[in-house]
Amino acid sequence: MLITADFQNYLDYFKAWAEAQQLFFLYGGVELGISYATSKEDFSYPFAWLEQPEIVSEDNGAGQLIEAYYGGISVICSAPLDDRAAQVQAEVDAMRLLQQLQQKMRLDNRSKVTLDCTISGMKKTAVDRGWAGSHWGWRLEFELRFTANGLLS
Repeated sequence: MLITADFQNYLDYFKAWAEAQQLFFLYGGVELGISYATSKEDFSYPFAWLEQPEIVSEDNGAGQLIEAYYGGISVICSAPLDDRAAQVQAEVDAMRLLQQLQQKMRLDNRSKVTLDCTISGMKKTAVDRGWAGSHWGWRLEFELRFTANGLLS
């Protein structure tokens, strides 16, 4: 599947990955994640939470228009606050899922048909423990570049 800079394609890429991993998928701001985690009946763990990206338009001067998406996705698991072993396992599970996503992105990048990204510079940080007590996981920060000639020219 060729991904262009169309925003729906961007969302669909991550949603398809999350569904293939059997993760609950969520897109949006922090308030949405808290709302789902505390009140939605169909919500389940682990979940993949794609943040709203920052998008920078570029023109290389040779007729190639690019949309560079700077974003982040978190994989969050739940573990009891009184079970340290379960908390560590939740972090391990979340990290493994993010590394599987990185592997997919790397392979898709190699094909140069799906997307343009580099593993270098991707950063993983622990999920902020301040917003929900029993959540454990990791956030992956990335840059993806997509052709935008069909959208911007």
